[in-house]
Amino acid sequence: MSHSPSERLSSRSKNVIPLEYVEAYTFRAADRCKAGDEPGAIAALGKALALDPVNEQALLLRGALWLLGGHPAKAVRDFSKVLARNGDNPAAYFKRGEAHQALGHLRAAIADYSRVLLLDSGHRQALVHRAVLYSCCRQVDRALSDFDRLMAADPRIAKALARWGMKMFLRCRC
Repeated sequence: MSHSPSERLSSRSKNVIPLEYVEAYTFRAADRCKAGDEPGAIAALGKALALDPVNEQALLLRGALWLLGGHPAKAVRDFSKVLARNGDNPAAYFKRGEAHQALGHLRAAIADYSRVLLLDSGHRQALVHRAVLYSCCRQVDRALSDFDRLMAADPRIAKALARWGMKMFLRCRC
């Protein structure tokens, strides 16, 4: 006896989560985020992740919201879950680097930005962040190498770096 696809799904409903449910919660989260309701977006993403705990899109979005909301440790956990399943995701490494940086874990942030640059050598934001952190950690040769790469890519970057670089250098310690 042949079953229709919906019957097969319903006969296994305890183990199969319809993708539409996860997507619906993720879309709801995006809508709440656009409306400025970050707590509502995080709640919707929590529901999506309850159905599919390894959903990369939901983890990335929730991690970004945790970071924006001032919860970098929670952001690190979500980005790390993404990277545990997909170690070739430069966006997850970059955002986790920002979260580590917010926590003051500068060496971990440098490691994440370095990984981004291995995956995407043209990622200017990762190069800027890493160069500044190298400066903070008094790794001058590495910082200068990154700054040289940045200025070769876009000479306008030199002016921006000159304006705030010394302030950052004096404020941070590795």
